Amino acid sequence: MVTESVGKQLRGWDAATFRTASGDPTMRSTVVAMAILDSAPDWNRLRSRLERLTLFVPELRMRPLYGTVGFSVPRLSIDPDFDLDFHVRRYRLPEGGGWNDLLSDARRISLGDFDHNRPLWEATLIEGLPNGHSAFLLKLHHSIADGAATVMIALTLFELGADTNPDEPLPPDAPVGADVSWQDVFVANSMDNLARIADGARGLLGTAFRLAKTSLTDPAMAYEKTVETIGSITRAATVYDAPLSPILTARGTTYTFGTLEFPFADIRAAAKSRDLSVNDAFMAAVMTGMQAYHTRHGSSAESLRVNVPISLRGDAGDRSGQAANAVAIARFPMQVAGKSTVELMQQAHELVDKWKREPAMRLADPLAEVSWFVPVPMLASVARASDITTSNVPGPPIPIYLAGSRMIAVYPLVATIGAAVNVTMVTYDSKAFIGVSTDDRAIDDHVDLMHDLRAGFHAVTLVGDTL
Repeated sequence: MVTESVGKQLRGWDAATFRTASGDPTMRSTVVAMAILDSAPDWNRLRSRLERLTLFVPELRMRPLYGTVGFSVPRLSIDPDFDLDFHVRRYRLPEGGGWNDLLSDARRISLGDFDHNRPLWEATLIEGLPNGHSAFLLKLHHSIADGAATVMIALTLFELGADTNPDEPLPPDAPVGADVSWQDVFVANSMDNLARIADGARGLLGTAFRLAKTSLTDPAMAYEKTVETIGSITRAATVYDAPLSPILTARGTTYTFGTLEFPFADIRAAAKSRDLSVNDAFMAAVMTGMQAYHTRHGSSAESLRVNVPISLRGDAGDRSGQAANAVAIARFPMQVAGKSTVELMQQAHELVDKWKREPAMRLADPLAEVSWFVPVPMLASVARASDITTSNVPGPPIPIYLAGSRMIAVYPLVATIGAAVNVTMVTYDSKAFIGVSTDDRAIDDHVDLMHDLRAGFHAVTLVGDTL
């Protein structure tokens, strides 16, 4: 049926991410999850696991469809020519290859664009690491998965033991795709857009009705709620014209990866010692490192503008069971000059808590819809006004396995997407694994920044000892 073959229209945040990534090379939007395995997994078994994964996560079998005006209205539809072997590959590092070679390959994989006429993912097994280890890299377009969704995908792919679990649920049958004409896409998009307008109108009428009802019973509260929502939207949609850092000003189309690893118990203990969250300690560690980096350059930043994903999973109407984005992005200045690590922890807590309560965070998708009326270059310039992105994603607390090999580490390697630096942390099996991406024009001394960030995390782990 045509209604099935045209698939689903990307909406809200997913669509905005796809559009900006397609329209500006500095907004390249890839997520690479790099799992380090204690041995080389069985290739045939790994391939079967990936085939199974695509049956449980249909987005991995969906290709983009484009409307009559190119990338303006992307849809995802089952690819009638889906070929697993196009998305999966393996090779060995040259003799004597090591960690730096692996990170260089991960960078090359991340910087390479997707084939935008096929499903937007790739998987690569790299063998030949020291000590018999191997690396499995899963690359996803950010429009089909945020950090939490990537973890959910991994939990479907990985297993709890070296042997296959005979009690695993059987996957559904493979979906069948079909060729789709541009006329079919046009009709489907028109119907979806009309439905979207109708939904928006119903939402506005419902809001107006509730406001009118509240106005009759409590006019002061109705006025206060209206002003609060308008103010929240204004704050969320504020346009900035430049980064706050005096040295992290340039932006380019390439970035470099780095990794850090710390005992998760140390970071958690530091947060608990101040009755704060792990995310508060994580952000303080990053900001402490950024302080040191500015000092290294004989500079100082009063504040840095930070992007922080706010998870909407668990909210009514979220898509937590899907491989999709369920986040809003809070963007705010964080004071760093003269602040101690403890003060940065407390400040992070207050700022993130404040933004979690902002009404605009629950309007992320509608606000993203409005972005379709904004030219991509303008959206990209707004993104480049951010100094740093931080993201903290909880992972499995116990060991997991891939095709017989145990995962001993996992690093989230995320494109900078306009910011100068992206720092993402995933916790797994008692450890915190941190992936760092740095824009090559903004930071030409990546090794020095990694040294300063490492010192920042070390400073956080010492917080509990100061009590």
